[in-house]
Amino acid sequence: MRILHLSSLYPPHIVGGAERSVEHLAEELAGLGHTVAAACIERQAEPKTVRNGVTVYRMAHHNDFWLEDWAQHGRFARNAAKLKQQWNFAIAADFGRVLDDFRPDVVNTHSLLDISTLVWREAARRDIPIVHTVCEYDLICGNAAMFKHGAPCTHWHLGCKVVNASKQLTNRWVDAVASVGTRILQTHVDHGLFRHLAPERRRVIYYSCTVPDGDPEARRRVDRSAKPMTFGYLGRINVEKGVGTLIDALAEIGSRAHATEGNSASGGWRCLIAGQAMDDSIERFKAKAEGLPIEFVGWVDPKDFLTEVDVLVVPSFWAEPSPRTVYEAYAMGVPVIGADSGGIPELIGEDNADWLFRAGDAPDLADRIRTVLARDRASLPDERAFQHVLRESTSERVAEKYLDLYAELLAERRGIAPEPSPAHGIHHGA
Repeated sequence: MRILHLSSLYPPHIVGGAERSVEHLAEELAGLGHTVAAACIERQAEPKTVRNGVTVYRMAHHNDFWLEDWAQHGRFARNAAKLKQQWNFAIAADFGRVLDDFRPDVVNTHSLLDISTLVWREAARRDIPIVHTVCEYDLICGNAAMFKHGAPCTHWHLGCKVVNASKQLTNRWVDAVASVGTRILQTHVDHGLFRHLAPERRRVIYYSCTVPDGDPEARRRVDRSAKPMTFGYLGRINVEKGVGTLIDALAEIGSRAHATEGNSASGGWRCLIAGQAMDDSIERFKAKAEGLPIEFVGWVDPKDFLTEVDVLVVPSFWAEPSPRTVYEAYAMGVPVIGADSGGIPELIGEDNADWLFRAGDAPDLADRIRTVLARDRASLPDERAFQHVLRESTSERVAEKYLDLYAELLAERRGIAPEPSPAHGIHHGA
């Protein structure tokens, strides 16, 4: 198969998990013998290259300003740019030229933040099947997060309806949807997208996720008995990620909370917060954490960080679709305390009360942390308890599910009945 991926960014340019996910999938498909390309936008167009077996096209963005420069512009300029972005015919034309050069059998779009969905029309004009991977809210929300004024959105704001109005039409060019989580897929359907697709064309396929050089068995052999029970946070440092909720919960527990003898030689706890803020908000969080055994460690290697911590906390206040940090923690044998928001419960378990807390509720999170502190380190679950996620997020399994979907669409276009698959590559349906 000739497979073309399209995403806002592609490595080595990385802002979040979406770019890593596209890279993992593209390289896995290339490794299986398929001819694979990836297209993305850049500040300026660049000649096509080959990266780890994947042909990469980097197109000029043709927007009013670059996606990482939004904070430098006022509200009026941002809103105007969003409105114009819907009708960015220049990027659509550039993508058409990519299609003509690569000539794919199937197109798989991912995050289209700052890319007009008119690109779908270019593929449809050429009778190329389109799969869209839903991994964020950019098709229905102006900031792609459904989070405003410090809280999750409770309704669809008029501004978001306006700046995404064209997508109510253009989504009908999509032939199938693969979502990273059940809840975010249903949210899109509830907002009017992808309703033209039959249920079997709306699928949930987890991210493929690995921790480079990670080894959960090696991690278990590391002696942490002389250290306090260590909690960790890994990700962007901001309000919607719930960093403030985590600090408030730890402040409620206090710096000398009881821990069993098996947890550490000295008792107590500590927390490592890894990542950076997009603005100066990190200083506010540092001030809030003053006097507590909380350390802000900046950028880290995931393997080293997850080897150091006993429990990861994912306190997202916004409806995070499917946090990669949960996958990474599980792959390293690290249990996760998570907020009951977005796709987090789907990974941890909807009824797993010991490891889920109410999003934004610091006292409830403090109770979950106290439960961990009362346990011996050796009694904490490891990767053997997380196979429900790990089995479905290997690069091989994720690639297999996408290939099943591509093959079904191509067979349908060619009028050939596809070979039956026991589960049609579905993990969950919508």
